[in-house]
Amino acid sequence: MIRFQNISLKLGKHQILDQYNLKIATGEKVVLTAPSGSGKTSLLKLIMGFIDPDQGTIRFNQTEVKPGNMQHIRSQIGYLSQDIDFPNGRVSEVFQEIFRYSANKNIRYTTGNLVEKLQLVHLPPEIIHKNTIDISGGDRQKLGWTLIMLLDRPVLLLDEPTSALEGAQKHFFIDYVLSTGKTVICSSHDPEWQHPGMRIIPGFSSEDDLLRKKMPA
Repeated sequence: MIRFQNISLKLGKHQILDQYNLKIATGEKVVLTAPSGSGKTSLLKLIMGFIDPDQGTIRFNQTEVKPGNMQHIRSQIGYLSQDIDFPNGRVSEVFQEIFRYSANKNIRYTTGNLVEKLQLVHLPPEIIHKNTIDISGGDRQKLGWTLIMLLDRPVLLLDEPTSALEGAQKHFFIDYVLSTGKTVICSSHDPEWQHPGMRIIPGFSSEDDLLRKKMPA
């Protein structure tokens, strides 16, 4: 599904990845738990084409990730960034605009669908009338998940996706990931994400990264 082949990446003076190899199978759930600054977010950005490797090849469904095919690849990915960077505007209008994008025009979207998903993640329906800049970090994160669910893409890239959530709210999304048939790569320091059935990758320099590491049941 997704494969990193001999990837090297240097940001400034920091060598993030050096001849790194990783293969992620379709439907696999992978959690990146490496320390801050080690390259977890960079790995996700490489898949999205936001940054380019210095050396090596990334393949998505056996297709090499290149600028010429990034639009097609991104149309298959639901990306939840750490900062939940929604445009400024009323929630209802922001979501309507997102579903006008060419990659999303074939997705059935209504305000009713939005409200249904908001209730599922325990957000009040009236939040659709609020401006995105006036929404708290935890609720913004839930809005990000709401968008992920509405887009319903086969691959999810999640960067610290529950950092502003606690307790049952956090576990709702962990359970969602575990129950979905999607291919998921999650970057998180939270030990709650180190769950049986998920492949744990603690760093990017060991040959053990090529193995399917799972927490004991």
